[in-house]
Formats: sequence, C-alpha cells, structure tokens
Amino acid sequence: MNIKTYPSGIYQVLEIGGQIVVSQLEELNHLISGHISNGQAYIAIRFTDATYLYSGAIAVLISCFKQVKNMQGDLCLLEPKKEMMDLLKQMGIDRLIPIYVSMEYLPSNYYQIEDFNLDSKAM
Repeated sequence: MNIKTYPSGIYQVLEIGGQIVVSQLEELNHLISGHISNGQAYIAIRFTDATYLYSGAIAVLISCFKQVKNMQGDLCLLEPKKEMMDLLKQMGIDRLIPIYVSMEYLPSNYYQIEDFNLDSKAM
C-alpha cells in the first residue's frame, strides 16, 4: 500500500496505491483516523489501483465516515474503478458515503456538500 496525500479545495485527498490486504487494515484505519484527530474533517479517499475492497476495509471507511460526520465534516470516495464502484453500489455503500467519479466533481466549498446531499449529483 502506497500513500500520497495532498489538498484539493477543502478536502485532504488520501491517494492509496496498490491492493489493500487484510493485514493493512489497521494501517488504513490509523491513516484516516490520524487525519481526523488532526482536525481534518474533509477527507477524500482515492484508491488508485484497487478494484476490490475487503469487508474489513469497508468497515474502516464506514467507521471513519461516522467520525467525520460527528465533526460536521465529510468523507468521500474519489474516482473508484468500475469494479469497485459496482461492488460499492451492490453493497449500498454509495447511499452512505458520497462517491465522486471525477476530481472535478469534488466539492470546493461546504455549501456544495449540502447540495450533494440534497440533490445526489456525485454519481
């Protein structure tokens, strides 16, 4: 698992390369939780190579999503590969965690996030 972070508007993008194996779930949790603990309430996660997420990784994402929502923030997924998107839709994750198919749709301010939640424009 390779990790690169960079800002994009109000979000901190966590770009995660390589496949995530079960042994790295704790590392993924610490990575996201660390940003949350540092006050970063807007996090976009982009899996650059992964086409599949283990159930443990999905559980980590949902847990972290709840943490940022408690901070009045947002956690979203960015540009998932088709196979991953299909899996997320099949599991209903797309109804909980916003998924943006392109960086250009990533909200640049807080008001656009509210618009997404009301209008479901992301996918």
